[in-house]
Formats: sequence, structure tokens, C-alpha cells
Amino acid sequence: MDIQRRRLEYQNRRRGYTVVRSSSGVAAGAALVLILHGTLQNGEAVRTRTSAKSFDELAATGRAVIAYPDAVRREWNGARKAVMFWRGAKDIDDVGFLRALVAELVGEFGLDQQRVYVAGFSLGGQMTMRLLHDAPELMAGAAIIGACLPAPDNRTCHGDAPAAVPVLLIHGTADPVASYTGGPMTGPLGLFPKGEHLSAEATAAYFATGNGITDEPEVEWVHGAPASIGSVRRTEYRQAGRPPVRLYSVIGGGHQIPGAPAVTPRLLGPSPSPLSAAAAVGEFFGVPDSES
Repeated sequence: MDIQRRRLEYQNRRRGYTVVRSSSGVAAGAALVLILHGTLQNGEAVRTRTSAKSFDELAATGRAVIAYPDAVRREWNGARKAVMFWRGAKDIDDVGFLRALVAELVGEFGLDQQRVYVAGFSLGGQMTMRLLHDAPELMAGAAIIGACLPAPDNRTCHGDAPAAVPVLLIHGTADPVASYTGGPMTGPLGLFPKGEHLSAEATAAYFATGNGITDEPEVEWVHGAPASIGSVRRTEYRQAGRPPVRLYSVIGGGHQIPGAPAVTPRLLGPSPSPLSAAAAVGEFFGVPDSES
């Protein structure tokens, strides 16, 4: 793999990002996948966190480029009004920065502008939800890991409703930071109140409605014995001519990226499932991995 740390000048700031591509080159018309980190991380931190199950693997065939951008002070200006550590984050034009980054990478590597995908974890998931409202034309698909949609009075998106884009959600049912059941959320130990949020299931239903899906979802257990710790339930919203929405519910899972080693499990909960978030995202987006 060819892995580079880079800078992009945007609005008088030098914004960092990591870009990963195959060392054998990038195929013409390849896809671009942006991976957005959580609070107090940067692009390189979330990349390292995914370890052997890294999203890097999606670039191995040369048919995708993976980019891990950095938020200013490690905090995205995402979909909700509440902030975590730095109130100035709400003045940062992260939507514009990500537009500029996509334009830079699409132009440099000859990527397909119609095959740009965004996946975000935690606060990166909040940023992904903002993009779904404010810049849906930027992407062909979105993935949200460990994040729920803010309630209407806690939402800071400019768009009134999301445009029709395929959406994948992955969420642990025992997440202590972004509660699977929604409601008022806080950071670890009750710190940093983040306001009201929808549940993970209501978030999936919201995007399905935005995609014009009126059929009832299909529910299936896809990993492990039903309702056992570590098992995975898939809720699939599909309808002919409509972009799909899929929710993977990890039973007993915490605020973790499934398939990666658990980080501070006493604080953020376990990662007990065989589900690989990177593989699930690649399959949903149709981005080939190294075994394709």
C-alpha cells in the first residue's frame, strides 16, 4: 500500500488527511471512500484503530482510494447543535472542506465523481449525517457507525430533509455513549451532554422514509444465535427504484468499530461480534476488497 500524510489549504487553514492507495496504481474511474473519525481522534488514529480489519484493504485492488481527513481540533461540525469540547467547532465549514478534499482527490487520481462514499464513526457519523442533509450530491452512499440522528430541535443541518442516498448503519445495542435506544445522550461518565437523539432504529427508519421507501423492513439474524451476545440483526429497507437503507444491530456491542480491537472497553463497552465494519461497508458500497 502507498500511505501518505498530506495537507490541504482550505479557508486559511492547513487541514491534514491520510490517503491510501494501491502501490501498483489506481484504476481509471476508481471509487473514493472517506472515513471520518470520532471525537478526540484524527484520520490516522481511526485508521490505526481498525487494525487488521482496516478500511485500507478496500484500496488493495486499485479500484478505490481511501482518505482519512482530520477535523480541526479533532471535533467535526456535525449534525447536532451540542458540542463536545470546543464551541468553536460549530464555526468550522467542514462541509466545504470535505467538498474541497473530494475535488482534490478525484482530480488527482482520475476517480469517478459518481462513486464517492463517506463512512463515519461516532462524531464522524454525525458529520456524515450532516453531509446527507447539506451535501447529498457529494456522495453515492453513506455509512454511519455508532451514531444516532439528533432530535429535530438538536439538529443543525441546513437541509430540511435528506436526499435519497443509500445508507448503512452499524450500532451496538449496549453503546454507553451513543445509546441505541436514543434519548438524551452524554459522553463517558455522564460528561459533555449532547442533547436528544432518535434511536438507532428510528434513525434507520428516518433515512428510509427520506429515500421514499414505504414497504416494511425485512429483519434477519446474520451472525450468531438470535439475541445472544455478539449476534447481529440486519434490518433491511428495500423497495424497487429506491436507494436502500440497512441497519446492523450488534447485540451487546459497545461504542466500538466492529471487527477492530475494542478500545478502552471498560469505558466504551465491548466489541463482541464477528461482523467486520470495513467488510460490511465495502460490500454495501460495492467497493471491492483485496480478495475480489
